[in-house]
Amino acid sequence: MPLACLDLPAFPLQLAWRAEPAWRAVPVVVIDEDRPQGVVQWACERARADRVLPGMRYAHALSLCAGLRARVVPPEAIAAALGELRVVLHKLSPRVEPADEPGTFWLDGDGLERIFGAAWGATIARDVMALGYHGAVVVGRSRFATFAIARARRSGVHVLPTDAEERHAASEVPLARLDLAPKLRDALARLGVTTVGQMVRLPGGGILERFGREAHRLYQLAAGERWDPIVPLAPPEAPDVRVLLDNEEDDVERLVFVMKGALDRLLERLASTQRALTALHVELTLKHGVGRLALRADCIKPAAPTLDARALLGLVHLRLTGMPPVAPVSELRLWADDIAATREQLALFAQRPRRDLRAADEALARLRAELGDNAVVRAVLREGHLPEASFGWERLAHVVPAAPSPPAILPLVRRLRTRPNQLPPQARQVRDDGWLLHGLEHGAVVRILGPYVVSGGWWAHAAALEREYHFAELRRGDCLWVYYDRTRQRWYDQGTVE
Repeated sequence: MPLACLDLPAFPLQLAWRAEPAWRAVPVVVIDEDRPQGVVQWACERARADRVLPGMRYAHALSLCAGLRARVVPPEAIAAALGELRVVLHKLSPRVEPADEPGTFWLDGDGLERIFGAAWGATIARDVMALGYHGAVVVGRSRFATFAIARARRSGVHVLPTDAEERHAASEVPLARLDLAPKLRDALARLGVTTVGQMVRLPGGGILERFGREAHRLYQLAAGERWDPIVPLAPPEAPDVRVLLDNEEDDVERLVFVMKGALDRLLERLASTQRALTALHVELTLKHGVGRLALRADCIKPAAPTLDARALLGLVHLRLTGMPPVAPVSELRLWADDIAATREQLALFAQRPRRDLRAADEALARLRAELGDNAVVRAVLREGHLPEASFGWERLAHVVPAAPSPPAILPLVRRLRTRPNQLPPQARQVRDDGWLLHGLEHGAVVRILGPYVVSGGWWAHAAALEREYHFAELRRGDCLWVYYDRTRQRWYDQGTVE
């Protein structure tokens, strides 16, 4: 079964060179923090020639190499670049496995001979180089052998048509090119074992006893005694949004309005993966009659990769206005071709919130102009002894973004009525025996908790207010907040508990 290993050496360094192409001619390192005490994580060959090695402090590296260039490559940038690579590689093989170290991938070539032929490895190298990376592509049959050979040769495309050629090439790989622990590498070097072939000639039992399980696992992989299949990751899902219309729609304006929400969701998913749209595919399901459906597909390409919903919606409107659907639309589907988004595109998308507060203020202004200034109000808390006096209403001039704090435990919400509703007469002694508060559909009261006495108001009323509050649970599960007014000798519904 053909197998390809793609190895991009010093992948974070390649990201630094990709961002600064002029740095390819100067010593470059990748550090974890942009300060003198930052640690060198990766060093190019020019920096290594000046004795700059990973693990050094940045200040120490500068003292050894005056012209050194340094860059911080955060894990988010590495993850985004690996995601971009996976999208490209999944077009060349359905089964792709990334290694733990960034920049190494295995691709399963089973069944691809008729598609790519002998040029599969060259196709992989060409598509990866188009993204600005360089490395080695080795096509063979063994997962370990292709990886070892790619690490040793570091560039170019190498096809190993037979098992004998693959084993011979792998046996000549220096152990220093593999990810060995320095202690194990030095211990083998003291025995004169510096290549994979020399290690394979040692007895496996002796390696297990002397060097441990990790060294024995490496020996088994190199000798072909251990099965190490590809464990591929699923291809990244293409952004796809579907909308099923309740009623068939043949009006272009209303259709574009429905499409706006779907397009916003599509762009939000692209922005969350740091991608930008290069082409918008619109698929409409047309209903010509009973049981007669047809599909219409449109591909709309903006002038440049974008995350601007307004510009895309304008292009969609132009397409549908110039070429309106020939039948009512019952379903629509949107998906996108995408590439990695620039920092400016992501920043512009982040600055444009999903809820347009300015548009909300304009809508409220139209309501006030039509219905009066008191048509738009909001609830505010007030100091009051009775429940209905503990809040009030004030005019809402501007909409502000909500900033709720996430509660540790979801609280019960008591929803109050502005004016309590008078309940049907009921004897005080009969509380939970067939008392119907909200009709037959809600059921009778099955349990009532209370009383919780609230009295006062003598400072504002001629007679003091005395109420006995209760929580009444109905058979359907509703919980009502009711009270008995001793002065009026009547029951009232104050609100509900949710």
